[in-house]
Amino acid sequence: MFLLTVLDGTGRTYARPIEGPTSFDPSALRGESPHRGPWLLQPDPSRGVLVVRTPELQVITELRLDQRIVVGDLTLHLTRLDLARTDRIVVAPRRSGLSLRIRGRRPVSLGYRPLVVGSWHGCDVVIDDPSVSHRHCEVTPLGDAWAVWDLASTNGVRVAGARVPYAILEAGATLTLGRTHVECVPCDAAVAHGSAIVGASAAIDRLRQSIADVADAPYPVLIEGESGVGKELVAREIHARSGRRGGALVSINCGAIAPELIESELFGHERGAFSGAQARRRGLFEEAHDGTLFLDEIGELPMALQPKLLRVLETGEVRRVGGEGTHKVRVRVVSATLRDLDQRVRDGHFRHDLFFRLQDMRVRVPPLRERVGDIPALADALLRRIADETGRHRTLEDRALARLMLWRWPGNVRELFAALKRAVFATPGAVIGADDLDLPDALPYLKSGVRGVHDGDADPWPERVPHGDLAALHSYCNGNLTRVATIAGLARSTVRARLAKARAAGGCEP
Repeated sequence: MFLLTVLDGTGRTYARPIEGPTSFDPSALRGESPHRGPWLLQPDPSRGVLVVRTPELQVITELRLDQRIVVGDLTLHLTRLDLARTDRIVVAPRRSGLSLRIRGRRPVSLGYRPLVVGSWHGCDVVIDDPSVSHRHCEVTPLGDAWAVWDLASTNGVRVAGARVPYAILEAGATLTLGRTHVECVPCDAAVAHGSAIVGASAAIDRLRQSIADVADAPYPVLIEGESGVGKELVAREIHARSGRRGGALVSINCGAIAPELIESELFGHERGAFSGAQARRRGLFEEAHDGTLFLDEIGELPMALQPKLLRVLETGEVRRVGGEGTHKVRVRVVSATLRDLDQRVRDGHFRHDLFFRLQDMRVRVPPLRERVGDIPALADALLRRIADETGRHRTLEDRALARLMLWRWPGNVRELFAALKRAVFATPGAVIGADDLDLPDALPYLKSGVRGVHDGDADPWPERVPHGDLAALHSYCNGNLTRVATIAGLARSTVRARLAKARAAGGCEP
Protein backbone atom coordinates (compact mmCIF):
# COMPACT_ATOMS: atom_id res chain seq x y z
CA MET A 1 0.00 0.00 0.00
CA PHE A 2 1.31 3.45 -0.99
CA LEU A 3 0.93 6.94 0.42
CA LEU A 4 0.98 9.85 -2.03
CA THR A 5 1.92 13.16 -0.43
CA VAL A 6 1.28 16.33 -2.44
CA LEU A 7 2.80 19.68 -1.50
CA ASP A 8 1.11 22.65 -3.17
CA GLY A 9 2.51 26.09 -3.99
CA THR A 10 1.57 27.51 -0.59
CA GLY A 11 3.34 24.82 1.43
CA ARG A 12 0.15 22.96 2.23
CA THR A 13 0.44 19.16 2.38
CA TYR A 14 -2.20 16.69 1.20
CA ALA A 15 -1.96 12.92 1.69
CA ARG A 16 -3.78 10.16 -0.15
CA PRO A 17 -3.59 6.40 0.56
CA ILE A 18 -3.42 4.19 -2.54
CA GLU A 19 -4.16 0.48 -2.49
CA GLY A 20 -6.13 0.21 -5.73
CA PRO A 21 -7.36 2.51 -8.52
CA THR A 22 -7.89 5.79 -6.66
CA SER A 23 -9.32 9.12 -7.80
CA PHE A 24 -7.70 12.42 -6.81
CA ASP A 25 -8.65 15.97 -7.77
CA PRO A 26 -5.67 18.38 -7.60
CA SER A 27 -7.96 21.34 -8.35
CA ALA A 28 -8.84 21.29 -4.65
CA LEU A 29 -5.27 22.39 -3.89
CA ARG A 30 -3.98 25.93 -4.19
CA GLY A 31 -0.97 25.25 -6.37
CA GLU A 32 -0.92 25.76 -10.13
CA SER A 33 -0.69 22.79 -12.45
CA PRO A 34 -1.39 22.39 -16.18
CA HIS A 35 -2.68 18.92 -15.32
CA ARG A 36 -5.84 19.85 -13.45
CA GLY A 37 -7.90 16.88 -12.42
CA PRO A 38 -9.47 14.66 -11.81
CA TRP A 39 -6.60 12.19 -11.77
CA LEU A 40 -6.62 8.42 -11.53
CA LEU A 41 -3.86 6.95 -9.39
CA GLN A 42 -3.13 3.40 -10.56
CA PRO A 43 -0.73 1.40 -8.35
CA ASP A 44 1.55 -1.24 -9.79
CA PRO A 45 3.58 -3.09 -7.13
CA SER A 46 6.43 -3.68 -9.58
CA ARG A 47 6.79 -0.05 -10.72
CA GLY A 48 5.01 2.39 -8.41
CA VAL A 49 1.98 4.55 -9.19
CA LEU A 50 0.84 5.83 -12.57
CA VAL A 51 -0.88 9.24 -12.51
CA VAL A 52 -3.41 9.66 -15.32
CA ARG A 53 -5.52 12.73 -16.05
CA THR A 54 -9.17 11.93 -16.79
CA PRO A 55 -11.21 12.08 -18.92
CA GLU A 56 -8.48 13.09 -21.40
CA LEU A 57 -6.66 9.82 -20.59
CA GLN A 58 -3.26 11.50 -20.51
CA VAL A 59 -0.51 9.85 -18.50
CA ILE A 60 0.97 12.64 -16.40
CA THR A 61 3.77 10.73 -14.75
CA GLU A 62 4.92 7.48 -13.20
CA LEU A 63 5.94 7.79 -9.58
CA ARG A 64 8.57 5.46 -8.18
CA LEU A 65 8.76 4.61 -4.50
CA ASP A 66 10.45 7.36 -2.44
CA GLN A 67 10.62 9.59 -5.52
CA ARG A 68 9.67 13.28 -5.71
CA ILE A 69 8.29 14.75 -8.95
CA VAL A 70 7.25 18.34 -9.69
CA VAL A 71 4.06 18.82 -11.73
CA GLY A 72 3.33 22.52 -12.10
CA ASP A 73 3.46 23.99 -8.61
CA LEU A 74 2.71 20.62 -7.04
CA THR A 75 5.36 18.31 -5.61
CA LEU A 76 4.38 14.64 -5.55
CA HIS A 77 6.10 12.20 -3.18
CA LEU A 78 5.40 8.47 -3.02
CA THR A 79 6.15 6.39 0.08
CA ARG A 80 4.99 3.14 1.63
CA LEU A 81 2.00 3.41 3.96
CA ASP A 82 2.65 1.58 7.20
CA LEU A 83 -0.47 1.76 9.33
CA ALA A 84 1.28 -0.14 12.09
CA ARG A 85 3.30 3.00 12.81
CA THR A 86 0.28 5.10 13.73
CA ASP A 87 -0.51 5.57 17.40
CA ARG A 88 -4.18 4.81 17.02
CA ILE A 89 -5.27 1.75 15.05
CA VAL A 90 -8.76 0.35 15.50
CA VAL A 91 -9.88 -2.04 12.76
CA ALA A 92 -13.50 -1.63 11.68
CA PRO A 93 -14.74 -3.85 8.83
CA ARG A 94 -16.18 -1.65 6.10
CA ARG A 95 -18.79 -4.24 5.28
CA SER A 96 -20.51 -3.65 8.62
CA GLY A 97 -21.55 -0.12 7.61
CA LEU A 98 -20.52 3.12 9.25
CA SER A 99 -21.97 6.64 9.29
CA LEU A 100 -20.84 10.06 10.47
CA ARG A 101 -23.32 11.79 12.73
CA ILE A 102 -23.26 15.47 13.68
CA ARG A 103 -25.77 16.75 16.21
CA GLY A 104 -28.91 18.01 14.49
CA ARG A 105 -27.95 16.49 11.12
CA ARG A 106 -28.94 13.39 9.20
CA PRO A 107 -26.17 10.74 9.42
CA VAL A 108 -23.89 10.59 6.40
CA SER A 109 -23.24 7.02 5.25
CA LEU A 110 -19.68 6.07 4.35
CA GLY A 111 -19.18 4.03 1.22
CA TYR A 112 -16.82 3.61 -1.69
CA ARG A 113 -15.51 7.15 -2.18
CA PRO A 114 -13.63 9.67 -0.04
CA LEU A 115 -15.67 12.36 1.72
CA VAL A 116 -14.14 15.76 2.41
CA VAL A 117 -15.33 17.41 5.64
CA GLY A 118 -14.98 21.14 6.21
CA SER A 119 -16.65 24.53 6.49
CA TRP A 120 -16.51 25.25 2.74
CA HIS A 121 -19.86 24.88 0.96
CA GLY A 122 -18.25 22.66 -1.68
CA CYS A 123 -17.29 19.91 0.79
CA ASP A 124 -19.13 16.60 0.86
CA VAL A 125 -19.93 17.15 4.55
CA VAL A 126 -20.29 20.83 5.46
CA ILE A 127 -19.87 21.93 9.09
CA ASP A 128 -20.97 25.45 10.02
CA ASP A 129 -18.27 26.10 12.59
CA PRO A 130 -15.65 28.89 12.29
CA SER A 131 -13.13 26.69 14.12
CA VAL A 132 -13.37 24.11 11.32
CA SER A 133 -11.01 24.70 8.39
CA HIS A 134 -12.15 25.27 4.82
CA ARG A 135 -11.25 21.65 3.97
CA HIS A 136 -10.56 20.13 7.37
CA CYS A 137 -10.22 16.38 6.88
CA GLU A 138 -11.05 13.52 4.58
CA VAL A 139 -12.63 10.17 5.38
CA THR A 140 -11.41 7.50 2.96
CA PRO A 141 -12.20 3.79 2.47
CA LEU A 142 -8.98 1.91 3.19
CA GLY A 143 -8.98 -1.87 2.78
CA ASP A 144 -11.86 -3.17 4.88
CA ALA A 145 -11.96 -0.06 7.05
CA TRP A 146 -12.22 3.72 6.90
CA ALA A 147 -9.47 6.16 7.69
CA VAL A 148 -9.65 9.86 8.56
CA TRP A 149 -6.86 12.13 7.26
CA ASP A 150 -6.08 15.62 8.48
CA LEU A 151 -5.89 18.00 5.48
CA ALA A 152 -3.42 20.38 7.16
CA SER A 153 -6.26 21.94 9.16
CA THR A 154 -5.66 24.73 11.67
CA ASN A 155 -7.10 23.00 14.73
CA GLY A 156 -6.39 19.42 13.69
CA VAL A 157 -8.30 16.17 14.03
CA ARG A 158 -8.68 14.72 17.49
CA VAL A 159 -9.72 11.16 18.32
CA ALA A 160 -10.47 10.48 21.99
CA GLY A 161 -8.79 13.79 22.80
CA ALA A 162 -5.51 13.06 20.99
CA ARG A 163 -4.52 15.02 17.88
CA VAL A 164 -3.66 12.61 15.06
CA PRO A 165 -2.52 13.07 11.45
CA TYR A 166 -4.62 10.06 10.47
CA ALA A 167 -6.49 7.25 12.19
CA ILE A 168 -8.60 4.18 11.43
CA LEU A 169 -12.22 4.64 12.51
CA GLU A 170 -14.49 2.31 14.43
CA ALA A 171 -18.11 2.45 15.46
CA GLY A 172 -18.38 4.44 18.68
CA ALA A 173 -15.36 6.64 17.98
CA THR A 174 -15.77 10.42 18.19
CA LEU A 175 -13.82 12.86 16.04
CA THR A 176 -13.33 16.40 17.26
CA LEU A 177 -12.96 18.95 14.46
CA GLY A 178 -12.51 22.39 15.94
CA ARG A 179 -15.39 22.65 18.40
CA THR A 180 -17.58 20.16 16.53
CA HIS A 181 -17.94 16.53 17.58
CA VAL A 182 -18.54 13.95 14.86
CA GLU A 183 -19.69 10.51 15.99
CA CYS A 184 -19.00 7.29 14.09
CA VAL A 185 -22.14 5.19 14.33
CA PRO A 186 -22.95 1.77 12.82
CA CYS A 187 -25.51 1.55 10.09
CA ASP A 188 -27.06 -1.07 7.87
CA ALA A 189 -25.78 -0.34 4.36
CA ALA A 190 -29.01 -1.65 2.84
CA VAL A 191 -31.04 0.79 4.94
CA ALA A 192 -28.64 3.69 4.49
CA HIS A 193 -28.25 3.34 0.74
CA GLY A 194 -31.59 1.88 -0.25
CA SER A 195 -32.10 -1.60 -1.64
CA ALA A 196 -31.70 -0.79 -5.33
CA ILE A 197 -29.60 2.33 -5.94
CA VAL A 198 -25.90 1.51 -5.61
CA GLY A 199 -23.16 3.99 -4.80
CA ALA A 200 -21.90 6.40 -2.17
CA SER A 201 -20.86 9.40 -4.27
CA ALA A 202 -22.05 12.91 -3.49
CA ALA A 203 -24.15 12.79 -6.70
CA ILE A 204 -25.90 9.60 -5.56
CA ASP A 205 -26.40 11.00 -2.07
CA ARG A 206 -28.16 13.99 -3.66
CA LEU A 207 -30.28 11.61 -5.74
CA ARG A 208 -31.30 9.63 -2.66
CA GLN A 209 -32.22 12.83 -0.88
CA SER A 210 -34.30 13.96 -3.87
CA ILE A 211 -36.14 10.63 -3.85
CA ALA A 212 -36.82 10.97 -0.13
CA ASP A 213 -38.06 14.54 -0.64
CA VAL A 214 -40.63 13.65 -3.33
CA ALA A 215 -41.65 10.12 -2.29
CA ASP A 216 -44.58 11.06 -0.06
CA ALA A 217 -45.76 14.07 -2.06
CA PRO A 218 -49.07 13.45 -3.91
CA TYR A 219 -47.92 15.35 -6.98
CA PRO A 220 -46.51 14.18 -10.34
CA VAL A 221 -42.75 13.68 -10.58
CA LEU A 222 -40.56 14.23 -13.64
CA ILE A 223 -37.35 12.17 -13.69
CA GLU A 224 -34.65 13.56 -15.98
CA GLY A 225 -31.48 11.84 -17.10
CA GLU A 226 -29.53 10.38 -20.01
CA SER A 227 -30.27 7.02 -21.55
CA GLY A 228 -29.11 4.13 -19.39
CA VAL A 229 -28.76 5.97 -16.06
CA GLY A 230 -31.56 4.01 -14.38
CA LYS A 231 -34.62 6.28 -14.50
CA GLU A 232 -37.03 3.35 -14.15
CA LEU A 233 -35.07 2.18 -11.10
CA VAL A 234 -35.56 5.63 -9.57
CA ALA A 235 -39.28 5.47 -10.35
CA ARG A 236 -39.47 2.14 -8.52
CA GLU A 237 -37.67 3.64 -5.52
CA ILE A 238 -40.10 6.56 -5.43
CA HIS A 239 -43.05 4.17 -5.53
CA ALA A 240 -41.54 1.86 -2.89
CA ARG A 241 -41.05 4.77 -0.47
CA SER A 242 -44.42 6.41 -1.11
CA GLY A 243 -47.75 5.94 0.60
CA ARG A 244 -48.94 4.12 -2.54
CA ARG A 245 -46.43 1.28 -2.21
CA GLY A 246 -49.31 -1.11 -1.43
CA GLY A 247 -50.72 -0.45 -4.89
CA ALA A 248 -49.41 -1.46 -8.29
CA LEU A 249 -46.55 0.16 -10.17
CA VAL A 250 -47.53 0.09 -13.85
CA SER A 251 -45.05 1.14 -16.56
CA ILE A 252 -45.27 2.09 -20.22
CA ASN A 253 -42.63 3.34 -22.66
CA CYS A 254 -44.31 6.08 -24.66
CA GLY A 255 -41.69 5.83 -27.39
CA ALA A 256 -42.02 2.08 -27.92
CA ILE A 257 -45.73 1.89 -28.83
CA ALA A 258 -47.32 2.95 -32.10
CA PRO A 259 -48.97 6.39 -31.71
CA GLU A 260 -52.40 5.05 -32.69
CA LEU A 261 -52.27 2.48 -29.86
CA ILE A 262 -51.05 4.62 -26.96
CA GLU A 263 -54.45 6.12 -26.17
CA SER A 264 -55.99 2.67 -25.84
CA GLU A 265 -53.07 1.49 -23.70
CA LEU A 266 -53.40 4.41 -21.30
CA PHE A 267 -57.16 4.86 -21.08
CA GLY A 268 -58.59 1.51 -22.25
CA HIS A 269 -61.32 0.99 -24.83
CA GLU A 270 -64.87 -0.23 -25.23
CA ARG A 271 -65.88 -3.14 -27.41
CA GLY A 272 -66.12 -2.09 -31.04
CA ALA A 273 -64.31 1.20 -30.46
CA PHE A 274 -62.03 0.42 -33.40
CA SER A 275 -61.15 -2.44 -35.70
CA GLY A 276 -59.97 -5.37 -33.60
CA ALA A 277 -61.50 -4.13 -30.32
CA GLN A 278 -63.53 -7.28 -29.68
CA ALA A 279 -63.89 -6.79 -25.93
CA ARG A 280 -63.83 -4.06 -23.33
CA ARG A 281 -60.36 -3.44 -21.89
CA ARG A 282 -59.13 -1.46 -18.91
CA GLY A 283 -56.31 0.99 -19.54
CA LEU A 284 -53.12 1.42 -17.54
CA PHE A 285 -54.57 4.28 -15.53
CA GLU A 286 -57.26 1.96 -14.20
CA GLU A 287 -54.72 -0.81 -13.58
CA ALA A 288 -52.63 1.61 -11.54
CA HIS A 289 -55.58 2.74 -9.38
CA ASP A 290 -54.29 3.55 -5.86
CA GLY A 291 -50.78 3.03 -7.15
CA THR A 292 -48.23 4.64 -9.49
CA LEU A 293 -48.17 4.94 -13.28
CA PHE A 294 -44.68 5.34 -14.75
CA LEU A 295 -44.63 7.04 -18.17
CA ASP A 296 -41.16 6.44 -19.58
CA GLU A 297 -39.94 8.66 -22.45
CA ILE A 298 -42.82 11.09 -21.94
CA GLY A 299 -41.22 13.43 -24.46
CA GLU A 300 -42.28 11.01 -27.24
CA LEU A 301 -45.99 11.29 -26.38
CA PRO A 302 -47.91 12.36 -29.53
CA MET A 303 -49.22 15.94 -29.50
CA ALA A 304 -52.81 14.75 -30.11
CA LEU A 305 -52.73 12.72 -26.88
CA GLN A 306 -51.16 15.36 -24.67
CA PRO A 307 -54.38 17.32 -23.87
CA LYS A 308 -56.13 14.07 -22.92
CA LEU A 309 -53.34 13.20 -20.49
CA LEU A 310 -53.51 16.72 -19.07
CA ARG A 311 -57.26 16.32 -18.49
CA VAL A 312 -56.71 13.09 -16.55
CA LEU A 313 -54.07 14.74 -14.39
CA GLU A 314 -56.33 17.67 -13.59
CA THR A 315 -59.65 15.85 -13.08
CA GLY A 316 -58.60 12.35 -11.98
CA GLU A 317 -61.03 10.89 -14.53
CA VAL A 318 -60.40 8.72 -17.59
CA ARG A 319 -62.60 8.08 -20.59
CA ARG A 320 -62.07 4.82 -22.48
CA VAL A 321 -61.74 4.99 -26.26
CA GLY A 322 -65.24 4.67 -27.67
CA GLY A 323 -66.80 5.19 -24.24
CA GLU A 324 -69.31 7.80 -23.11
CA GLY A 325 -68.81 7.96 -19.35
CA THR A 326 -65.70 8.58 -17.24
CA HIS A 327 -64.10 6.59 -14.44
CA LYS A 328 -62.47 8.04 -11.34
CA VAL A 329 -58.87 6.95 -10.74
CA ARG A 330 -56.46 7.69 -7.92
CA VAL A 331 -53.07 7.45 -9.58
CA ARG A 332 -49.77 9.16 -9.02
CA VAL A 333 -47.97 9.81 -12.31
CA VAL A 334 -44.20 9.55 -12.46
CA SER A 335 -42.72 10.33 -15.87
CA ALA A 336 -39.19 10.19 -17.25
CA THR A 337 -37.39 11.69 -20.20
CA LEU A 338 -33.93 11.89 -21.71
CA ARG A 339 -35.14 14.79 -23.85
CA ASP A 340 -34.85 18.43 -22.89
CA LEU A 341 -38.56 19.07 -22.37
CA ASP A 342 -38.00 22.80 -21.89
CA GLN A 343 -36.55 22.91 -25.42
CA ARG A 344 -39.33 20.73 -26.83
CA VAL A 345 -41.86 23.15 -25.37
CA ARG A 346 -40.05 26.08 -27.04
CA ASP A 347 -39.95 24.15 -30.32
CA GLY A 348 -43.70 23.50 -30.16
CA HIS A 349 -43.39 19.71 -29.81
CA PHE A 350 -44.70 19.52 -26.23
CA ARG A 351 -47.56 21.41 -24.58
CA HIS A 352 -46.36 23.91 -22.01
CA ASP A 353 -49.39 23.34 -19.75
CA LEU A 354 -48.76 19.57 -19.64
CA PHE A 355 -45.06 20.15 -19.05
CA PHE A 356 -45.73 22.36 -16.04
CA ARG A 357 -48.24 19.82 -14.68
CA LEU A 358 -45.84 16.88 -15.02
CA GLN A 359 -42.90 18.63 -13.38
CA ASP A 360 -44.50 19.59 -10.07
CA MET A 361 -41.54 17.69 -8.60
CA ARG A 362 -38.30 17.07 -10.52
CA VAL A 363 -35.54 14.50 -9.93
CA ARG A 364 -32.30 14.47 -11.91
CA VAL A 365 -30.40 11.18 -12.25
CA PRO A 366 -26.66 11.85 -12.73
CA PRO A 367 -24.75 10.18 -15.59
CA LEU A 368 -22.11 7.63 -14.68
CA ARG A 369 -19.24 9.97 -15.65
CA GLU A 370 -20.30 12.26 -12.78
CA ARG A 371 -19.93 9.47 -10.23
CA VAL A 372 -16.86 7.54 -11.29
CA GLY A 373 -16.16 6.67 -7.67
CA ASP A 374 -19.30 4.49 -7.67
CA ILE A 375 -18.02 2.23 -10.46
CA PRO A 376 -16.33 -0.30 -8.11
CA ALA A 377 -19.55 -0.77 -6.15
CA LEU A 378 -21.68 -0.84 -9.31
CA ALA A 379 -19.40 -3.38 -10.95
CA ASP A 380 -19.53 -5.62 -7.88
CA ALA A 381 -23.33 -5.43 -7.77
CA LEU A 382 -23.70 -6.12 -11.50
CA LEU A 383 -21.25 -9.04 -11.37
CA ARG A 384 -23.27 -10.54 -8.51
CA ARG A 385 -26.42 -10.15 -10.60
CA ILE A 386 -24.76 -11.85 -13.57
CA ALA A 387 -23.58 -14.65 -11.27
CA ASP A 388 -27.12 -15.16 -9.95
CA GLU A 389 -28.48 -15.33 -13.51
CA THR A 390 -25.76 -17.47 -15.10
CA GLY A 391 -23.83 -19.19 -12.32
CA ARG A 392 -20.58 -17.60 -13.59
CA HIS A 393 -18.84 -15.94 -10.65
CA ARG A 394 -16.20 -13.41 -11.65
CA THR A 395 -14.20 -10.64 -9.98
CA LEU A 396 -12.19 -7.74 -11.43
CA GLU A 397 -8.46 -7.29 -11.16
CA ASP A 398 -7.23 -3.79 -10.33
CA ARG A 399 -6.10 -2.98 -13.87
CA ALA A 400 -9.49 -3.98 -15.25
CA LEU A 401 -11.21 -1.81 -12.65
CA ALA A 402 -8.95 1.10 -13.61
CA ARG A 403 -9.97 0.69 -17.22
CA LEU A 404 -13.65 0.79 -16.25
CA MET A 405 -13.09 3.94 -14.19
CA LEU A 406 -11.39 5.72 -17.08
CA TRP A 407 -14.01 5.04 -19.73
CA ARG A 408 -16.58 7.80 -20.34
CA TRP A 409 -19.62 5.44 -20.51
CA PRO A 410 -21.88 7.34 -22.92
CA GLY A 411 -24.43 4.56 -22.39
CA ASN A 412 -24.08 4.90 -18.60
CA VAL A 413 -24.97 1.97 -16.32
CA ARG A 414 -26.66 0.07 -19.13
CA GLU A 415 -23.41 0.15 -21.13
CA LEU A 416 -21.39 -0.89 -18.07
CA PHE A 417 -23.72 -3.85 -17.50
CA ALA A 418 -23.35 -4.94 -21.13
CA ALA A 419 -19.55 -4.67 -20.96
CA LEU A 420 -19.45 -6.83 -17.83
CA LYS A 421 -21.72 -9.44 -19.40
CA ARG A 422 -19.37 -9.74 -22.36
CA ALA A 423 -16.35 -9.91 -20.06
CA VAL A 424 -17.88 -12.65 -17.90
CA PHE A 425 -18.40 -14.91 -20.91
CA ALA A 426 -15.05 -14.00 -22.47
CA THR A 427 -13.07 -14.82 -19.32
CA PRO A 428 -12.26 -18.51 -18.79
CA GLY A 429 -10.93 -17.95 -15.28
CA ALA A 430 -12.43 -16.41 -12.16
CA VAL A 431 -10.74 -13.00 -12.54
CA ILE A 432 -11.53 -10.51 -15.31
CA GLY A 433 -8.38 -8.83 -16.59
CA ALA A 434 -7.96 -5.56 -18.46
CA ASP A 435 -7.59 -7.45 -21.76
CA ASP A 436 -10.90 -9.25 -21.19
CA LEU A 437 -12.88 -5.99 -21.41
CA ASP A 438 -14.32 -5.21 -24.82
CA LEU A 439 -13.52 -1.49 -24.66
CA PRO A 440 -11.40 0.75 -26.90
CA ASP A 441 -7.73 0.54 -25.99
CA ALA A 442 -7.59 4.04 -24.49
CA LEU A 443 -4.89 3.13 -21.97
CA PRO A 444 -2.00 1.24 -23.51
CA TYR A 445 -0.02 1.61 -20.28
CA LEU A 446 -2.32 -0.98 -18.69
CA LYS A 447 -0.53 -3.55 -20.85
CA SER A 448 3.01 -2.29 -21.30
CA GLY A 449 3.45 0.78 -19.11
CA VAL A 450 4.23 4.35 -20.14
CA ARG A 451 6.92 6.32 -18.40
CA GLY A 452 7.56 10.03 -18.16
CA VAL A 453 5.52 13.22 -18.18
CA HIS A 454 3.12 13.65 -21.08
CA ASP A 455 0.76 16.40 -22.19
CA GLY A 456 -0.89 15.76 -25.52
CA ASP A 457 1.97 15.53 -28.05
CA ALA A 458 4.63 16.39 -25.49
CA ASP A 459 7.97 14.62 -25.51
CA PRO A 460 8.58 12.13 -22.68
CA TRP A 461 10.89 13.15 -19.88
CA PRO A 462 14.41 12.00 -20.82
CA GLU A 463 15.45 8.80 -19.09
CA ARG A 464 18.85 10.16 -18.00
CA VAL A 465 17.45 13.39 -16.48
CA PRO A 466 16.11 13.17 -12.90
CA HIS A 467 12.35 13.77 -12.81
CA GLY A 468 11.50 17.31 -11.72
CA ASP A 469 15.07 18.65 -12.10
CA LEU A 470 14.44 21.67 -14.35
CA ALA A 471 18.09 22.76 -14.26
CA ALA A 472 19.25 19.40 -15.59
CA LEU A 473 16.45 19.37 -18.16
CA HIS A 474 17.38 22.91 -19.23
CA SER A 475 20.94 21.77 -19.83
CA TYR A 476 19.77 18.64 -21.67
CA CYS A 477 17.65 20.81 -24.00
CA ASN A 478 20.60 23.16 -24.69
CA GLY A 479 18.76 26.10 -23.16
CA ASN A 480 15.60 25.73 -25.29
CA LEU A 481 12.89 27.00 -22.90
CA THR A 482 10.06 25.99 -25.21
CA ARG A 483 11.17 22.36 -25.23
CA VAL A 484 11.75 22.40 -21.46
CA ALA A 485 8.22 23.75 -20.93
CA THR A 486 6.75 21.15 -23.30
CA ILE A 487 8.47 18.21 -21.61
CA ALA A 488 7.76 19.47 -18.08
CA GLY A 489 4.13 20.36 -18.87
CA LEU A 490 4.66 23.93 -17.66
CA ALA A 491 4.23 27.40 -19.08
CA ARG A 492 7.43 29.01 -20.40
CA SER A 493 7.00 31.84 -17.89
CA THR A 494 6.86 29.32 -15.04
CA VAL A 495 10.01 27.57 -16.28
CA ARG A 496 11.83 30.88 -16.64
CA ALA A 497 10.81 32.00 -13.14
CA ARG A 498 11.88 28.75 -11.53
CA LEU A 499 15.21 28.69 -13.28
CA ALA A 500 15.83 32.29 -12.24
CA LYS A 501 14.96 31.46 -8.66
CA ALA A 502 17.28 28.43 -8.70
CA ARG A 503 20.05 30.52 -10.31
CA ALA A 504 19.69 33.18 -7.60
CA ALA A 505 20.04 30.45 -5.00
CA GLY A 506 23.10 29.10 -6.77
CA GLY A 507 21.28 26.00 -7.97
CA CYS A 508 21.93 26.25 -11.71
CA GLU A 509 23.84 28.18 -14.32
CA PRO A 510 21.92 28.23 -17.64
